[in-house]
Amino acid sequence: MKTIIFILLHFYLLFSSNAYSQCCSAGNPVSGEGTIEEMDKKDFKISAFYKHSSSSDYYHLEKKQDIPFIDKSYYDFINTSLTYGLFPKFALHAEMGYFIDKSQELNLTNENTMIRSRGFGDLGIQARYTLYKTVKPITSLVASLGTKIPVGNFSEEINGITIPVSLQPSSGALKFNAALFYSRMRSDRKWGWQTFSLFEISNLINTGFLIYKYGNYFQYSLAGNYKLIENLLLIGNLKFEWRGLDTRESGIKVESSGSRVVYFNPQIIYTLKSTWNIIFLADIPVYKYINGYQLTNKFSFQLGVSKMIFTCKTEI
Repeated sequence: MKTIIFILLHFYLLFSSNAYSQCCSAGNPVSGEGTIEEMDKKDFKISAFYKHSSSSDYYHLEKKQDIPFIDKSYYDFINTSLTYGLFPKFALHAEMGYFIDKSQELNLTNENTMIRSRGFGDLGIQARYTLYKTVKPITSLVASLGTKIPVGNFSEEINGITIPVSLQPSSGALKFNAALFYSRMRSDRKWGWQTFSLFEISNLINTGFLIYKYGNYFQYSLAGNYKLIENLLLIGNLKFEWRGLDTRESGIKVESSGSRVVYFNPQIIYTLKSTWNIIFLADIPVYKYINGYQLTNKFSFQLGVSKMIFTCKTEI
């Protein structure tokens, strides 16, 4: 029986590496509050987030498909970040993530088999600039340019065979991104709104075992904010994600890659002593259009904390 499972496992690793592009791409998932805050000179913001994501259903176009072998796929991820106001209106942001566990549970000959990896993901660096800011109403428009550097492991193996790209801790590719964030809220009202857009492109991966390029990625979200009480903010967010087709050697398109997904993204932010934020948010897919056959996300949630350090005043 162990020999049969060993052979099936080898077959699955080869098959999944060449046929099915998984939903949970290698490298850091999008974490944090989905905002880009304006920062004054010499101000700090330190953040730490835990994210859990679970995937269990294969989709083709808009329909769920019955695909054998995989019972579920999930990961647990920790992300830390630091933002520093270098000049008035200009800030630098850096973040680093670590996968505590990144796993797929297979059902081979009625026995569960785990494919698992862990380790550091990618190093993210951004330059952020406040284009526009007012006090009445409270508005800000912030732009950013950044890169993700693949510093983590991209060569995890099981039984001498490299595991699928989707389960590697690092993306293996240098990526470049641009983002724009706008928020508006009047101090005399409880309602406000915000919008966020992000575009990311990937460099070609060219290693001894893989020539691969991730498709372009675009995200747009529109949210309404409601201040329930003085220190408690509720956010209802609709988020749209578009992923282009991946390509292999000689520019061959990967048919089972790329998607269009809409998420409902509720958020709760509780503020302590004006400088600490406790954040909870979730991603719940409400619409999926999937190219080819891909394992799709069922849900994810994040729990985090952030701390603002203002150098222009002393806290008591």
